[in-house]
Formats: sequence, C-alpha cells, structure tokens
Amino acid sequence: MTQNLAIDLSTELAERFTLPPAGIPLQVIHSLVLPPDDRTFHPRHSMVRVDDDLLPVISSAHVACGLHSGDPVVMYHTVDKLVRHGVQVGAHPSYPDVFDFGQRRIEVTHDELVSVLLYQFGALQGVLSQFGHKVQHVKCHGALAFDVAYEDWACAALIQAIQHFDPTMTYVAMAGSPSVTLAKSAGVHVVEEGFADRGYDRCGRIVPRNHPNALLTDASAVVAQVVAMASGTGLVTVDGSTIDLPARSFCLHSDTPSAGKFARQLLAALQTRGFRIKALADLDD
Repeated sequence: MTQNLAIDLSTELAERFTLPPAGIPLQVIHSLVLPPDDRTFHPRHSMVRVDDDLLPVISSAHVACGLHSGDPVVMYHTVDKLVRHGVQVGAHPSYPDVFDFGQRRIEVTHDELVSVLLYQFGALQGVLSQFGHKVQHVKCHGALAFDVAYEDWACAALIQAIQHFDPTMTYVAMAGSPSVTLAKSAGVHVVEEGFADRGYDRCGRIVPRNHPNALLTDASAVVAQVVAMASGTGLVTVDGSTIDLPARSFCLHSDTPSAGKFARQLLAALQTRGFRIKALADLDD
C-alpha cells in the first residue's frame, strides 16, 4: 500500500532574532512583564533548535516572516541554507504577536487579515528574490493556523491572500480540518499536514503544549505516527483511541528534543517502507 507513495517532510524555521524586534533590545524584551496576567516573553523564542540537523532530511520548510518571530537577517541566512540544500521554501505567517510567539488571536477584520498575510508573503518573497526563488507554499502559525483551519472567516482571508499574491501557492492545511474543503473548492492546491512529534486528541486536533502527552519523546512513536497517517491506517490518540487522519506532509519541530535523531530515524524507516520524499508543492492532490 505504501510502495512508492510520495510524502513531504518539513519543519518550521527562522523562529529567532538577530535584530532587535521593533527596535527594542532583546534583553529589555526578556525582562518585560505585561499586565494584567503577568505575561513574559514567550520561551519558544529562545529554545534550543536543531535547524541544521534537519536540513539534510527535510524536503520543505516553513519560514517565519517576522510577525511572530524571525527578522530579515534571520530569514536571509535561513533561506541561504535552504536553497543550498535544495529545500523548497514556503511562508509561515502569523498574527502580529511577537511577544506571545503568535499564540494569541489578534482581532482584525477580513481585509486587515488579508493584508497581514500579504505583508508576510511579500517579506519572504523579497528575501527569496535574491536567490531566484519564489514562495511555494503557506502554512500558518499558532493561533492563526487554528483559526484558518477551523474558522471559515479566517480561511476565506487566506484564500483571498493566496489568490492575490500567487494562485499557484500551496496551502498546507491541518489534516482533516474544514479548511481543506473550503480551499479546494476555491481552486487552491491543498496538501494536508500531520505533525510527526505532537500528540492528537480523538477529534483529530493536536493537544495543547501543556498536555502531558503533547510531545512525542520516542523515535519509534514518531515513526509509527507518521506511517499511520501517511498510509491512512489508524492513528493512536493521547487517550488511546484510534482515528483515521490521512496526511501527505509531516512537520517535525526543530525545537523538539532529539529532533535531529528523530528525523534521521524517520527518514530511514520511511524509505525502508517504500515511501518517497518529495517537496509538498510538488505533491499531487
């Protein structure tokens, strides 16, 4: 069943800073505590990442465009490495929410959200133009990803942004979400994505990061989850249920502990089972 099936392996990159965000020194931002709930600068901005370990394995990458993390210098160096490794580059846009790493919904109108998305597509395209490449796909980040996946109004804004910017862009959708049907009906190329290293609930949604089983910590579990989703067989959820959640693209986060080891073992296991690795924008529907 899996013989010669093409799937994509990906990660999310450029989620750090070289330049001071909004001109505010990083040491100042790290010391801030925001009322009324005493929020501090999100820890994922400074988590240890193994981006370079994943580059020889992945076929596609989702690059942060500056509104939840990343900056022009980080984007440039990230894109330079991706191009040299032959990795397909796509945008990883978010709500404008640097302090909270894009984890909060920012209230915007439909037209404003379209502009927020186009702004980020253009930022990445500006960097990519130095290398003679273009933005191939879009995968939204954090709170925006869930809104686009499950809220019609947000999905409509993304569809409009894609149609304005480049109708050939691929939308990387959360597997099984309502946005898959909406985007396809609008003529957008869609690839459904599963997470290699995140736990799922019985409704087919990844569980919050504060859940005890939010992250898979064993290589064999990562392999089993990807194989189950790629082959369309039962995916085991965090409560022991089994669901069908087929996907063709699989994200392994670069800040997941042991992500480099997981990636190498995953690639070997997939190739042994007859899967081919292919950049997501090149996957057939």
